[in-house]
Order: sequence, then structure tokens, then C-alpha cells
Amino acid sequence: MTGRAGRDAGFTLLEVMVAFVIAALALGVLFDTGAGGWRNAWIADRASEALSRAQSHLAVVGHGLVVAATVQEGDDGHGFRWQLRIAPVQSAGHLTLYSVEVRETWSRSEGRTTQGDEDNPRMVLLRTMRIGGAAGGGRGP
Repeated sequence: MTGRAGRDAGFTLLEVMVAFVIAALALGVLFDTGAGGWRNAWIADRASEALSRAQSHLAVVGHGLVVAATVQEGDDGHGFRWQLRIAPVQSAGHLTLYSVEVRETWSRSEGRTTQGDEDNPRMVLLRTMRIGGAAGGGRGP
């Protein structure tokens, strides 16, 4: 009987090693899933912040910024950059219909550049139309 007990002890060590490998693989998958979920939540948070910033820039057009052809851009901080583009579309008398576009971009690394970030920034783009004075100078005094 001692011969059979010795053989079973060897199988027990092998079973423990296989169980350890399976547990390590399962933990690796769990970690990767958790990290992916955290990364997606972070991306959604940054996209929400970019949308809010873009809406703020859009709200200024016609209320503090004259509706006229222009291109402006700037740094919003925390890795966000904005660009406002207003272009005339159609004129009728003293009024002109303008296309208004606000673009908010950010890198995935929040200001810290990592390899490939500059090549693939994330972006929120808002487009609308606004009515303003005639293109090319508007109404006289």
C-alpha cells in the first residue's frame, strides 16, 4: 500500500500546480477586464468634459462674440484644446447665415505625451448655424 500512496502524492503536486496556473490565468483575465472598465470610464469622463467645454465655446457665439467669419483656437488646460470656426453660408440682404463649428480635442494622456498620442487625439465636434450681419463687414454705423 505504501507504493500506491507514493504515486498519489506525486499526482497531488501536479494537480496543485495545474490549479495554480488556472488561478493565475483567471486573475490575469479579471485584472485586464477591470483595467479595461476603468479605462473606458476615464475616456467617457474626458469626453463628457470635452463636450461641456465645446458647448461653452458655442454658447459665446452671438452672446459676447459677434457672429462673423473667423477662426480662433486656444488651450483650455488639462490637455484640452479648442478651435472655433465661423464661415458664411448664405446671404440675404443685411443678414447672413453662418456655419459655426467648435472642435475640442484632447490627448489620452492628459497633457503627458506618450508614444502615438499626438497621432491619434480624441475629439468632440459640434456644428450649428447662426444668423449674423452681412458677411464682409456687416451693417454700417
